[in-house]
Amino acid sequence: MKTVKEVSNLTGISVRTLHYYDEIGLLKPTGKSKAGYRLYDDKALETLQQVLFFREFDIPLKEIKAIMANLALDRNQILQMQRKMLKRRLRKCFRL
Repeated sequence: MKTVKEVSNLTGISVRTLHYYDEIGLLKPTGKSKAGYRLYDDKALETLQQVLFFREFDIPLKEIKAIMANLALDRNQILQMQRKMLKRRLRKCFRL
C-alpha cells in the first residue's frame, strides 16, 4: 500500500489532483491509514495508469469515468481502444 504522497511522487500527479479524483469518484483510495491518509494498492495504481493514459488523449474526466465504470468493458477492449487512440495520434502527428 502506498500513501497519496508516495503515489504522487511515483506518478508526478499532484496530491491535490489525486484528492480531486477521489472526490469525483474516478479513483477511490483502497483504504485509509490510522492517521487518515489515503492508501492505494496495486489495483488502484493500475486504474490510475488507465486514467492517465486516457488523459494523454485529452479525454475529459467525465468520459473517462464513464469508460471505467462500464463493467462490460474488459481489459482486451480497453487495450484495443488504447491501440486505436495511439494510431490516431500517430496519424495526426505524422499526417499519415
